[in-house]
Amino acid sequence: MSKDYYKILQVPQNASKDDIKKAYRKLAHQFHPDKHGGSEERFKEINEAYQVLGDDTKRQQYDQFGAVFEGARSGGGQWQGGFGFPGFDFGGEGFRGFGDFDFGDVFEDMFGGSGGARGGTKTKRGRDIQIDLEVPFAEIFAGGRHEVQIQKLTKCPHCEGVGTEPGTKLKTCTKCRGSGRLEKKQKTFLGTFSHVSVCPDCQGRGQVPEVICRDCFGKGVVRSLDRIDIVIPKGIESGELIKMSGRGEASAFGGVPGDLFVRVHVIHDGAYKRQGDDLIMLLPIKFSTAMLGGAVDISTPDGAIKLKIPEGTEHGDILKVRGKGVPSRQGYGRGDLLIEIKIETPKKLSKKAKEMVEKLKEEGV
Repeated sequence: MSKDYYKILQVPQNASKDDIKKAYRKLAHQFHPDKHGGSEERFKEINEAYQVLGDDTKRQQYDQFGAVFEGARSGGGQWQGGFGFPGFDFGGEGFRGFGDFDFGDVFEDMFGGSGGARGGTKTKRGRDIQIDLEVPFAEIFAGGRHEVQIQKLTKCPHCEGVGTEPGTKLKTCTKCRGSGRLEKKQKTFLGTFSHVSVCPDCQGRGQVPEVICRDCFGKGVVRSLDRIDIVIPKGIESGELIKMSGRGEASAFGGVPGDLFVRVHVIHDGAYKRQGDDLIMLLPIKFSTAMLGGAVDISTPDGAIKLKIPEGTEHGDILKVRGKGVPSRQGYGRGDLLIEIKIETPKKLSKKAKEMVEKLKEEGV
C-alpha cells in the first residue's frame, strides 16, 4: 500500500510550501527519538514525507503517480529506430515541431557545454560578499581593527554542516547510486549523445541524509548573524579592497565557502591631501616671514613640530619634512610631509607700515 505523505504530515493536499515546512518542524520536534515519547520509526516517516512534499518537482510527481512516482517517471517516448523520435514527425501535413526533444542537451555535449564534465561533478561554491567600511584618517598610520556583523548563510550549528540529525548518518543516494551525477542519453539522427548533470537529490555528494536536520532541512546551512573581525593594515588607501578568504557565505551540501571583500573608505582629513605615500598640506605664512625667514609651529600626524622657513621663501614653494607621511605597504618606511607655502598679503596696512613698504618699493623690493 502506498504511503499518504499528506496524511503523515497532517496537511491537506493544497497546503502551501510554508505550511508543509511548519508541519514538518512541529512533528519532527514532537517525535524526535531523543525526546520523551519520541519515535524513531515515526520520525523517519515524517522525514521521508517532507523530502518529497518539500521539493516542488518531487511533490508534482507524487501527486501524479503516488508513492511509486520514481518508477512511473520512466514511461514516455522510447527510441523506435530509424529517424523517428518522440515529438518529431517528418510526414503527413509537414513538419510539426520538436515537442519534448531537447536540442540543448545535444549541443551542450557536442560543444563542451556546462552540463557537467564526464570526469566528475563540480562542487558548488558559496556566494561572495562585498561590504563597505569607513575608517578614520588616523588608521592609515597606525592600522586598526573593526568588528562587523553580517547576516549570511553559515554552517548549521545543529548538524555541523552535514545535513543529518545528530546521531544519524548519510546514506547512498538511490537516484544516482552514489555517483553524484546523472547521465542522460539522447539518440538522434546525428548519433547518440550523453548529457551529464549534477544529481538534484544529493547535489553531487552521492549521499543523502538518513534523517534530515530539523534546522537546515538537510542543506547544512542556515541564515544567521556572523561577527567578523576586520584588520586594517597601515598605509591603506581609500577605495582599496581587503579580501578575506572563506568568510563569505557558506555553501549548501558541503561546498566551499565564498570570500568576503571589504571596500575601505578613509574619512577625509581637511588638513592633508594624500599623494601616494606622501602627504601634502597648505601652510599660510606672513609676508615678512617669507622675506626674512623664521620658524613656525605646524601639526603633523605625529604631533606638533617647529618648521624652519628659509629667508626669501616664495609663494608656492614646497618644503619637505622627511618620514612624516604615510607608512608604505611595501615596507619601505614612510613617505614625506610636503608643505606648500602660501604667502598672505595683508589687505589693510597702518600708516607706518605703508611708509615702510614705500621705502622697500624705492629700493626695488
